[in-house]
Amino acid sequence: EVGADDNIPAFFVTSKRDAKYHRIAAKPILQKLEDAGLYQDVNVTGGGRLSLFEGNKTIFIYGYSKRYGRARHETSKQVILADARYQDYAVTWSNEGY
Repeated sequence: EVGADDNIPAFFVTSKRDAKYHRIAAKPILQKLEDAGLYQDVNVTGGGRLSLFEGNKTIFIYGYSKRYGRARHETSKQVILADARYQDYAVTWSNEGY
């Protein structure tokens, strides 16, 4: 979650294949946001895992981060579906798993 100058929160979902820790997956987008100077008060509000199945156009969101806790997977789903690349995907989520 990040707050722009107008204090309206914005949410981002990012993934990095084979990242062993959530901070490694989050680092590139956090750096881009800070370098752009467009956002203040950048906070990682939770983590989880994404399974992307391009063949059948599905994405499954699940789990949590030991460091950041569980992301709001319903919010993650909304962010993913707002991305034009994934609008025709079936996105599901569960709080189960690690």
